[in-house]
Amino acid sequence: MTDPLADALDHTPERARVQLEIAVQDLTGLVVAAHGGADRVELCVDLEADGLTPPIDLTRAAVALADDLVASRDARPHFGVHVLVRSRPGSFVYSADEIEQMRAQAVEAVRAGAHGIVIGALTGRADATNSADSAGSAEPALDMDALTIWRDAALAEAQAQGRSLQLTCHRAIDRLTDAARIAAVTDLFAAGFHRILTSGGADRAPDGTDCLRAMVEQAEDLIDIQAGAGIRAATTRDLLQATGVPAVHLSARGTEPQELTDVPAALRALLKADGRSATAPTTLTDPAQVRAIADLLDL
Repeated sequence: MTDPLADALDHTPERARVQLEIAVQDLTGLVVAAHGGADRVELCVDLEADGLTPPIDLTRAAVALADDLVASRDARPHFGVHVLVRSRPGSFVYSADEIEQMRAQAVEAVRAGAHGIVIGALTGRADATNSADSAGSAEPALDMDALTIWRDAALAEAQAQGRSLQLTCHRAIDRLTDAARIAAVTDLFAAGFHRILTSGGADRAPDGTDCLRAMVEQAEDLIDIQAGAGIRAATTRDLLQATGVPAVHLSARGTEPQELTDVPAALRALLKADGRSATAPTTLTDPAQVRAIADLLDL
């Protein structure tokens, strides 16, 4: 008899290529990511505020669209939708009411078919960093109690559906000191997480290579360290060589909306059902940026 918890956690085997995750906030961006060769998307809204939980109708439509793209071979066979669960902008220190709100959001996302959820929470000072001016203050730490509540609720829903679910800890971890961030790798693996999205504590991942490399070493191939923030094709090769990260994350946003000319039938149907034009839908997700990174990772 299989262990349902182990099935729901579903730690995947070692991969031959570095994986690519694109943060998107609309269905057209999801298509751009899939067509460009991404392995998955992180679905959210309000990327200007570093992302918030998307409406459940958007999640449901995104999952249906992703499944259709996989079935039609317009996406990688394992392409999936991972939903950000973050109820508000600002600090990652949450009240009991906010933790309950996000528990419900996580369950809703999984019920809508999300292939993974992306979560993070801190204790301690909400604005503390590893800079000198925070010396002597209570250092932030991962709020494992909140993460456990969200994990258990999401996994219970996935188990009820008889399927697996992936767990990602987001960049809240970058508010920790370097030492605490490295130690948290073991804690998150023990808690059943599959992936950590991090810049290595820097504003840009290319500037956090020392910590990223240390996190990869701490992970021992048991949990993925996914580099995010400031990822560009021009610097990605050096980043990979310096750190050994098995995955990268970016929003690939352009400055102007991009028209999607090759509109899949499934997207056209979803847009029409929502009363929107399906002729040439637009998105800020830049196909050129997605393809440039994907081509580099496929080498």
